[in-house]
Amino acid sequence: MKSNKYKIILFVFLISFPIGMLAQNTDPYTFPIRPNKTNYLSGTMGELRSSHFHAGIDIKTGGKIGEPVHATKRGYITRIKVSTSGYGNALYMLHPDGNTSVYAHLNEFSPEIQKYVKSEQYKQQTFEIELFPQPYEFAFKSQEVIGLSGNTGGSLGPHLHFEIRDAQQRVLNPLHYGFAEVKDDIPPILQGFAVRPMNNNARVFSKYDRADIKLNRIGFNYRATDTIKAIGKIGLELWGHDKLNGSANKNGISIIEVQVNKQPHFKQNIDVMSFGLQRHILMHYPYDVKMTTGPRYHKLYIDDGNQLKFYETQNHNGIITIENDRIYEVKINMFDPYGNESTLDLVIKGKEPEKFLQESLDFQIDEIDYTINGNILKVFANSNCENESEELNLNLGGEIESIKPDYFINTTAVYLWNLKNGVPESILNCDNGLNLRAIHEVLPNQNKTISTQKMNFQFSSYSVFDTLYIETAYEIKTTDSLEIFSLGPVTSPLKSSIEVELSPSLNHYKAGKSHVYEIDDSGNFSFTGGEWNNGQITFQTRNLADYTILTDSISPLVKVGSSKYSYSIKDELSGIKSFEGKLNGEWVLLKYEPKDNLIWIDWPDHKITKTGEFVLIVTDNAGNETEYTTKL
Repeated sequence: MKSNKYKIILFVFLISFPIGMLAQNTDPYTFPIRPNKTNYLSGTMGELRSSHFHAGIDIKTGGKIGEPVHATKRGYITRIKVSTSGYGNALYMLHPDGNTSVYAHLNEFSPEIQKYVKSEQYKQQTFEIELFPQPYEFAFKSQEVIGLSGNTGGSLGPHLHFEIRDAQQRVLNPLHYGFAEVKDDIPPILQGFAVRPMNNNARVFSKYDRADIKLNRIGFNYRATDTIKAIGKIGLELWGHDKLNGSANKNGISIIEVQVNKQPHFKQNIDVMSFGLQRHILMHYPYDVKMTTGPRYHKLYIDDGNQLKFYETQNHNGIITIENDRIYEVKINMFDPYGNESTLDLVIKGKEPEKFLQESLDFQIDEIDYTINGNILKVFANSNCENESEELNLNLGGEIESIKPDYFINTTAVYLWNLKNGVPESILNCDNGLNLRAIHEVLPNQNKTISTQKMNFQFSSYSVFDTLYIETAYEIKTTDSLEIFSLGPVTSPLKSSIEVELSPSLNHYKAGKSHVYEIDDSGNFSFTGGEWNNGQITFQTRNLADYTILTDSISPLVKVGSSKYSYSIKDELSGIKSFEGKLNGEWVLLKYEPKDNLIWIDWPDHKITKTGEFVLIVTDNAGNETEYTTKL
């Protein structure tokens, strides 16, 4: 409902401009920080972040807060938001051409806006607030100061986040608006390149493995050091960044073109983005690589379920089909918004795979082990069946399917099984057997409920991008009495939230104080939440991960801050949920900066008396409350 309301308001705002003003939409956009002076960026359009593409640009402010922020074009404020996360303090300004400019992470708004916001915060008795002023209530000419830069919300350092959006609220690339304040004559820089087999019949260097390719560099031209030998359907993946003059930051590459044998094959151009498809970034970059080794590559192919609109390709979706004994000359061109170009050249030769590979595994296995890559079950078994068959027996719920090794790595046999042909409960090779974690098939565009002894999962029709094979497991760690509810594989992304119900075995939990926490690779806990009902706890998540239940009975810590009327607030486990302050029983506005664990009083403009009994109540996510009372 909120988005529809906003579209209606935006439409009203657009038609409220005088006809002459709408016709005169050729006014240039001006730079919002230090106009007409050289500026530097720390972020550009389309950079690959963990859960979204970066929208707009991040403008440096010299590491300081309080740089004047100027209106990029004449217009009026349509939306004001104050939040402890995301864009922090943000302004949205509508312009005569129908575009909207966005200014985020502000420290302060202009005096007239600041007064209006504070008045509404006191009226609604809330710090976080979203407001939609009337048309022309806060109108500005081009280059007028609308606020001061800051570090609020999800910002990791002082800067101004700046966007230009069209009438459909799609984000446009600000660097196409002729800002001479930013200089760039440096071509994109290639950091890594990989080739991936796309099904179990494909191979790269005779293996069903993603292969990193070694590169040589001459200037900004790159070349693969050796011919890549492959067969079947393969996908290309590229990791790189762009730099701008005078800045060490690694920015995104907006345009990548692929040619195969001098014919256009694939192109991406991240210049226009829809917020509704932001989470599809999890299909744009190889999620398994990001979760295991860290870098976010660009897939130069389109996976099923990826609905992003900035690709150009034929019906092959960017996938290259390699035939035996054929040569494929591949050229990849990378461009930044200023037209600087770098290139990568490589040669792929079609070659039937070898059966026996004389190399070492890059990890240790027991007698038998497995991984799940998409819909492929990959089994590793030490080859010790003297004079016996090397077949792998798959128990498909009572029916036995036997398959032969696809290839050998020294004495380790490698088997590939398409889970679409059946989901095994256990596997047996010679005398070595293994019970698999429970595996469940989830199809896109379908509702599905999965029930196990300790967990129930509810998938909606939009929970997954593509067919997903979910692994579940449960254990109790006796060393610290933690119940671990595992939901995997962690190398697969979810499109939207699923509902999970846990049935714990231990009985020491306290309803209202015990909640679900996600466990990361380092053993750290992050609050997820959940509601108890008849001994079971239900929560929602968008992450495949390990979860446990922890009890938080410790109230938040409150201490006097370093400046007058300020206080330090902390919670060690579940985190701060809410806070409220009153002076002599009257509500007062508290500003909050989570990064500094700092809260402070922002007195109303008419307030003269600032003395009396001040009560600060801080509540954490587990419902623990601290009431701090002092005399001011």
